[in-house]
Amino acid sequence: MPETIDRTTPADFAYAHRGVILLIVLVGQFMAVIDNNIVAIALPTITRAFHVPLGQSQWIATAYIITIIATVLIFGTLSSTLGKSRLFITGLLLFVASSFACGLAGSLPLLVAARVVQGIGAAMLLSISMAIIMQVFPPHERGMAMGYVTATIGLGLIIGPALGGILVDTFGWPFIFFVNVPIGLVLLVPALHYLRLDDAGGGTSRLDWGGIVLLIVLMAGMALALNELSNPPVNEALFTGYAGFCLAALAMFVARERTAAHPLIDLSLVGNRSFVLPGASLVLYITATFILLLILPFYFEGVMGWRPTQVGLMAFVMPVAMIASAPASGRAYDRFPSKNYPAAGVAGMGFSFLLCGYGFATADVAVIVVSLVLAGLCRSVFQGPNAIDIMGALPQDKAGIASSILVTLQDFGIMLGISAGTILLVFQLDSIGYAGAILDAGPAILPAIFGNAMYAGGVICFAAAALTYRR
Repeated sequence: MPETIDRTTPADFAYAHRGVILLIVLVGQFMAVIDNNIVAIALPTITRAFHVPLGQSQWIATAYIITIIATVLIFGTLSSTLGKSRLFITGLLLFVASSFACGLAGSLPLLVAARVVQGIGAAMLLSISMAIIMQVFPPHERGMAMGYVTATIGLGLIIGPALGGILVDTFGWPFIFFVNVPIGLVLLVPALHYLRLDDAGGGTSRLDWGGIVLLIVLMAGMALALNELSNPPVNEALFTGYAGFCLAALAMFVARERTAAHPLIDLSLVGNRSFVLPGASLVLYITATFILLLILPFYFEGVMGWRPTQVGLMAFVMPVAMIASAPASGRAYDRFPSKNYPAAGVAGMGFSFLLCGYGFATADVAVIVVSLVLAGLCRSVFQGPNAIDIMGALPQDKAGIASSILVTLQDFGIMLGISAGTILLVFQLDSIGYAGAILDAGPAILPAIFGNAMYAGGVICFAAAALTYRR
């Protein structure tokens, strides 16, 4: 039997084992996605362990996201030269090694540095996961395969907070990173055997190196400006310098992409209203969602005195409601198609965030649970139709570009949400003269502050609804 397998072509081998290859890709994608939100549950514990303010500890989450945004397009372009198999396996090894380094980090700077390397590994995995699936599955099976991708992302949203809470409570915060090591090493065995895609050297790496450098500089400038806002009292001169640096990098990046022979981002998409407005709505929606995901553990630990495990179970509510309602929302969209689904869905989320803000302000757990259920239901109404609008706004030959930009927009929204949540909390605490650890502020101060943050999230959702509707 092994001799028969050895005589098959790489394409035949990949097709014959497409189910195993799909599983390998999904597990790799799951590991990369789950590290977006598993850290949120542990952030209060890590903040306390390193004796640093939230404005500094948020870099643990932000550094990972910024790195993915800055490098995912690079690795997507390099895949034609390096080969998808080689890139995936290299990314997996880097992700596992850096996860081990994260768990061993004895200081915040070391942990942030390890998270940057982990973000590079995650970008390698995410940049070609969809491409591998498209390559090994024939057209009539791709819808099913993509359905598993969607389910995997939803599963990551569910398991991440709960798993993070259990690991932090039982073993300590380093184990939210150590858990990746055995999973990754086990995954490496079938990856080395089954990922035999005949694609290495099949193209040339026509990389826009000038655009790459400017994109990284732009992301770094934005991160520094947001971080300065997250650590009051703000040094106005320093913030102005970072903001000016960021704007200059943006202007240079746009100028570069207009003239580059092989631009990193196709700027012609900016003139497509049907693409840009839903894309902007997606960024705002994810920003508001991650404001909630960031502050949720701080609220329940600081106000309610809950353990991380209990917080993780509460974080189950919204994604479970989303997954449970997604099939019905999809069928309704197919049966009664309308351009108003995304606007209605994100507007409903805005209302649910206002309700959640009221629940936070009054410390009413029942109201918070109802608001999270409503938010999950409305997410399923918004997310699928909005993605269809974005992808459908472009001709088929630009589907790959749209897919890459979609990933970038999602991660950009995550970065903004983490930063916005931090800024909303620390500025309010600073305005009342409180300079201590956020968890020590206690129930006398925190409920109203968390409520105001969620009200801001609701306003952001309403802005997203307006953009979606105006498209």
